[in-house]
Amino acid sequence: MRVLITGGTGLIGRKLIESLLKDGHQVVNLGRGERPKNPEGVTHVKWDGKTVPDSVGDIDAVVNLAGASIAGQRWSAPYKQVLMNSRVDATLACTEFIQNASHKPGVFISASGFNYYGDLVESEVTENSPAGSGFLSEICRAWEAATADSGVRTVLLRTAVVLDPNDGPLAKMLPAYKLMVGGPTGTGDQGFPWIHIDDMVSAIRFAMENPNIEGPVNMAAPNLITSQEFSNALAKALNRPNFFRLPKPLLEVVFGEMAVVLWGGAFVLPNVLKNEGFQWKYPEIGAALKELLQ
Repeated sequence: MRVLITGGTGLIGRKLIESLLKDGHQVVNLGRGERPKNPEGVTHVKWDGKTVPDSVGDIDAVVNLAGASIAGQRWSAPYKQVLMNSRVDATLACTEFIQNASHKPGVFISASGFNYYGDLVESEVTENSPAGSGFLSEICRAWEAATADSGVRTVLLRTAVVLDPNDGPLAKMLPAYKLMVGGPTGTGDQGFPWIHIDDMVSAIRFAMENPNIEGPVNMAAPNLITSQEFSNALAKALNRPNFFRLPKPLLEVVFGEMAVVLWGGAFVLPNVLKNEGFQWKYPEIGAALKELLQ
C-alpha cells in the first residue's frame, strides 16, 4: 500500500511512518521545511500546506495530521488564525487531491481532536455527542468540515492526549514532576482523555484497514480518568509527590486563553473502536505510564 501522510514529522506521524515501513508499505511524506529525519524508504515531497503536488503519484490511503502546535505559543489573534488555517488548508488540499485523483485512495484518515465536544464536558461523550463551544471546538468543527465531499471512506480522528515520554504533553510534564512540583491542573475533577502512543498508531492502522469504520472515531483509552487520577498515576510511576495544584485563574494569568488546554477536559468513550473489536495494549493509565517511563 502507498500511503500519503501530512504532518509526518510530528509525534504521531513519525511513529505511524515507522509502523507502516516495518510492514512493507510505501510512504510519501508531505513537508514544508527541509528534508525531515524520517526513516529511509520514505519519499519526501515539499509542499506549501495548501496544494498537494502532482508529483506524489498514485496513492492508496491518505493520512492528514498537519497542523501548527496548539501549545506552541500564547494565543494571540494572529496565532489563532495560524492554528485554524494550518489545519483547514491542509485538509482542504487533501480533499481536493482525492477528488481529482484518477486512482482514488481507498480511505482518507484526517485528524481532529476530542475538543470537538467542548472545553469542559462533565458528562461522558461518544462519537454521537454534539459539538461543544469554545475556540478548540470551533477548530475541530472546521477541520472536520474540510473533509466533506472527498468521495471516499473518511475517518475523523478525535484524538485524546497522546502519551509519549519524548514528545508531546507528557514530555512537557515530566520535568515538573521530577523536581517534585507536579500536580493536577484546574479542579482536578475534569476528565483527562488519553491514549498511549503505541495504541494511537495501532488504532490509526486499524481504522485504515477496517472498511466498517467511517466518520468520527474517538481515539482514547477505554478507561476514563480525571486529571487528578492522571496526576496520581504519574507521580506514582515517578515515585514523586503531586501535591501542587495549578488553579484555573493562575493558569489563565500565565498562559492566557491557551490555558484551556490545561484546565479543560472531557470523559471520552471510544465506542467505535470498542464496537469494532479494537484491542488496546495499554487500557490502564498505571500500566501505560509504567511502560512509557521504564
